[in-house]
Amino acid sequence: MARLTRESNITVGTKDYKIDELLKTIIYLPADQIKTFFMELGLKIPRELRMFVLRETLREKVIETRKSRLTLADELNYRLSWYTEFTETQLENLLIFFNDPKIDREFLEDFWIDLISYLVNKEVSSNHLKTLLDNSITYVKKHGLELPDMKTYNFNLKDLFFDSFGRIDGLAPAKFRPVLFKSSTLSEVRNLGVKYEVDVPRRLKKTELADIIIKELKDRGQHTDKLEGEIRSMSVLVMQRFATDHDIKASTELKKEEIIEYILANAKETKETYFVPESQAAYDMEVEEVAEHLDETFESESFAEEIIEDEPIIAPTPEVIIEEVADQPVVEEQISEPLEEQPKSQVEFEASGISELTQEIKMLREAIENILLSQKVQTTEKEAKVHTTHSDVSKSGIPETEPMIVNSVEFYGDSKSLKRVIKNDEASEREKFIEEKKAESSIGTGKNEETGKKSKGSRPVGKFFAKISKVLLKYVLILIVIVVLLVFIIAAIKHFVPSITLLDGVITFLNNFLGSGLITRINNLLGW
Repeated sequence: MARLTRESNITVGTKDYKIDELLKTIIYLPADQIKTFFMELGLKIPRELRMFVLRETLREKVIETRKSRLTLADELNYRLSWYTEFTETQLENLLIFFNDPKIDREFLEDFWIDLISYLVNKEVSSNHLKTLLDNSITYVKKHGLELPDMKTYNFNLKDLFFDSFGRIDGLAPAKFRPVLFKSSTLSEVRNLGVKYEVDVPRRLKKTELADIIIKELKDRGQHTDKLEGEIRSMSVLVMQRFATDHDIKASTELKKEEIIEYILANAKETKETYFVPESQAAYDMEVEEVAEHLDETFESESFAEEIIEDEPIIAPTPEVIIEEVADQPVVEEQISEPLEEQPKSQVEFEASGISELTQEIKMLREAIENILLSQKVQTTEKEAKVHTTHSDVSKSGIPETEPMIVNSVEFYGDSKSLKRVIKNDEASEREKFIEEKKAESSIGTGKNEETGKKSKGSRPVGKFFAKISKVLLKYVLILIVIVVLLVFIIAAIKHFVPSITLLDGVITFLNNFLGSGLITRINNLLGW
């Protein structure tokens, strides 16, 4: 879908308008008039369109909120960590929660830009667009410039949006379960049931409670027909006491996951493809696992490809004229200004997600481990010695090869051969030590004792400091390489994934270090 901008021109009626001019009145249209307009056209809208606008409008506010609560382990901060995977209902509730008129206005403007883009893409006639504009002007003249209430506005428009097959509230069941379980409240889940016309019961019935207890007894091998009859004849209160006494988790109150399953099993969007999850693991996923599951399960699709084929659409007319259309040959005389670079599509933006950040961190960790491992191998190879002799001959007359020491922890050969190697090494080391001491000694050479002491101590000390300096220099260079690598990776993460807040403290420190603004400089280089 070619996504228009504020500066894009379209024909409405017989006149050309910039999108920005239409927004001055059209954003104030109430939900009932919008609903009537689309129903008369027989046109529905992909749910992903509204979800994309909501997510992008709220992104900056979510980052700001999480940053202010970075040191607090509170429930809101944890729920917002799932923000990139929220359902449509959760995004709508977040918009209401912030209750910011500036954000509300930004949402309505971006929402209508994408709605108009969708109408143009579906080739809705300019006369219908003129009707929409006239209705908005009439409404503004009568009621003034007052933005609609976001809570009722979004709920009343719910019938205009449709999910792709097998999805509900913008997500497939495999994502819907863990996202709601980990980042929503019971009240929010129940309201989502109301949105999709699923009457979620407040309590389990007596027979349903008995079924849960009996199933648990069967799993434990404690079930009998007599016991089952006794349980089913109990009152609800006695049945609950029986469950408590036998350590069975059963209650008439529905748990969050039971409500989620009830919605999936009964909503018209998912009941045809519904299946019971194999275990609790379907709910016990973290946000990184859910994001990876998205990458593996769904392919990128444009809004135009997601539209149901048998959906009623008004017959196209040649009256809509767009001066900026993607992927179309355009005659130069029709363009009054250069074509602007089209924004990325919604699906392409969402596909980045948090999985890219996770991959970057994994690559960083592997790079550091490889550097440390290579240093360890180099040191080990220098210290390792290979001893191979052919002097010994076995009783059978066949030459016997001496065992070889590969490194400090590996040895090939029998234990006797190992002892012999160690003994020979120790003897040679002692002999070498004695000869060195003789050469350094001044006894019997006619040299004075002071000269002997000087020659004895100066050379080893010099060698020692030279060796230490060489080792220190090597490790300092390695440390510098690692630090430079880390700084560039952190800067790249901040540049390509600006929504991440985990590294903000480190980035601030690096920017303030010696007043260098290091991360900012690297980001500027990456932006060229």
